[in-house]
Amino acid sequence: MYSVFLVEDEIVIRDGLKASFPWEQYGFAYVGDAADGEVALPLIRQTKPDVLITDIRMPFMDGISLSKMIKKELPNTRIIIISGFDDFSYAQEAISIGVDNYLLKPITKDKLGDVMSDAKSKLDKENERDNYLEQFTAESQEYEQFSRVRFFNQLVSGAMSVSEVYEKSEELGLSLDTTHYNLILLDFTPMTEANATPVYSKHMARLSDQLMQYLKCCPEYIVFHWSVDTYAIIVKGDESTIDTHTKNLIENIERRCMVYDDEIHWYLAESGVITRFSEFAKACQLAKKKLSCRYMNPNGHIFTDEDIEALKTYNEESNATIDQRLVMLFLENAEESEVPGFIENIVNCQTKNALNSNLFCKYFAMTMYMCVSDYLKKLGADPDVVLAADSRKNIENVDCTTVFPLVTEMFSTAISKRKNEVGKQSRSQLSAAMNYVDEHYSDSALCLNEVAKEVNISPSYLSAMFSRETKTTFVEYITSKRMEKAKSLLINTKEKTQSIAEQVGYKDPHYFSYIFKKTYGVSPKEYRVKGQGE
Repeated sequence: MYSVFLVEDEIVIRDGLKASFPWEQYGFAYVGDAADGEVALPLIRQTKPDVLITDIRMPFMDGISLSKMIKKELPNTRIIIISGFDDFSYAQEAISIGVDNYLLKPITKDKLGDVMSDAKSKLDKENERDNYLEQFTAESQEYEQFSRVRFFNQLVSGAMSVSEVYEKSEELGLSLDTTHYNLILLDFTPMTEANATPVYSKHMARLSDQLMQYLKCCPEYIVFHWSVDTYAIIVKGDESTIDTHTKNLIENIERRCMVYDDEIHWYLAESGVITRFSEFAKACQLAKKKLSCRYMNPNGHIFTDEDIEALKTYNEESNATIDQRLVMLFLENAEESEVPGFIENIVNCQTKNALNSNLFCKYFAMTMYMCVSDYLKKLGADPDVVLAADSRKNIENVDCTTVFPLVTEMFSTAISKRKNEVGKQSRSQLSAAMNYVDEHYSDSALCLNEVAKEVNISPSYLSAMFSRETKTTFVEYITSKRMEKAKSLLINTKEKTQSIAEQVGYKDPHYFSYIFKKTYGVSPKEYRVKGQGE
């Protein structure tokens, strides 16, 4: 139901319209009235009516002045003016500033009824259009998210010039117009020791929604769903505000995550403040290095420079042993890009200047080789087949200059093998998800979360799989199935558009027509005529 506000200085007319006209019957709630524009203005600002009915000639503030102010402050409010025959020149001016209709005195119930019916019809169409745009925007967000991720990857790889950063960020509607930035990495890697795809979690789905709602309300933050379990958040500000914005963000994330502390693993690291786009690549590496401390301390949450320094000073006075459980945990969960930071952190846990000793380098390389071999066996793979044939020989001859590249290669090979094995399971789940969509696309409530829950996989992982394996987004896949079926029904049946819309998953036939025309460039009716004419 819409709302209406009446401004009329003649009390008889005002009270008469208020009491005698069946507002609710025409779809309106009567939310207030006033004798002139001056009294009405604060009440209108408070009630924000969908329709304002105002007389033109009133004391203190007339209808023209009131209408101008309302059009400026509440542009979506429809305005109906009341005028007499001798007020025609005023009526012309009112129409020129954008009022929607007018009522000539004396006002009858039938006249007012026609005008209110017209107003309701226009409001219905506006809301219908807004609903289409809102629904279409929601369905487009998945595709836009992948575009944003591509932009972020280019930004942190240093692949774009300053002018390209501004150009691409503007295309995506991202405002990078401040002088200082900070990069926050927020990771939800499960830290399990099982080789499996991320399963569906109602807690994670709820937390993700809560975080996104918070971040979208804060213009000082730009969030990217960077990978399956990791969000990257750019904090914006100037010299005086960047630290406060960063602190507020971390506190808000911590408060929300702690609610699910027993169900969800979460880890956070910041890069530190930068002032140039060219520094984002280094900032990302710094944040990733701090974040890799989670493999050394899986029970921690927020990792800082102090954690890196603590590793450097750990066991300076005694020989440290390498905790192979942490290495296995890393191999189970990490990405290839995290390997350098993790290896450096592992080394920092050893005796001071450990890499100066060739003996330690050989010990370190052999220990990492054994960890990688054990992990590959756990995957059901033969280490002698997967790893480079000369790995053992290289370990025997390793020194401080070759140990890092050698271990990095072994780790990257093992992680790649794991991802390949997980990929086989993922493709099976993707196939099940696609089959589920094929069978249920006619359900208008079908969504990513429902399908993810059905195949027991996290929504973000399912979304990423769709994009990687099918070269299309989840929403685009559903839409294509619906549109293909709609085309068949339009050509091979005489069913009405509304019936076809319902059969392919659209409750609203107008929205169905909107999507159909956006997809094929013609309306369903035009497509049917063209198809039957061939």
